[in-house]
Amino acid sequence: MTDLVKTLWDHVQVLLASFATRLAVDDPTLRHELGRTSNEAFSLRAYLALRKRADGGEVAVTIDVQSDGIRLVVVSDACTEDVTIIADGPSAAIPLVGNQTENEVALASWLRAFEQFLLDSEQPIRTATARLS
Repeated sequence: MTDLVKTLWDHVQVLLASFATRLAVDDPTLRHELGRTSNEAFSLRAYLALRKRADGGEVAVTIDVQSDGIRLVVVSDACTEDVTIIADGPSAAIPLVGNQTENEVALASWLRAFEQFLLDSEQPIRTATARLS
């Protein structure tokens, strides 16, 4: 995992955990799982899965990061288990080459947009999780 991807995960993890805590205040039956994976295609696949029961439906907030060696392409959204999009999150192409400060500024900009996305989509996600069985 590159330093930029690690930094992204470190920040996203905090934002998603805080978001899950806010949701659980109004619905203590809501369970959450925060995790990440990676493979050859994705430098990072981060997610917050929200469920009421282990064998029930799911709402997830996802972040996918792919690298072509020149940039990180980051996409995010909130969706149900059948991949119905609840809210489109921010995306970005963050340079991996060039000035490190510019790369960090681009990452910080995406993180601010992602934090705003969580705020803006909180009600639609609450509505979707309320429908879970």
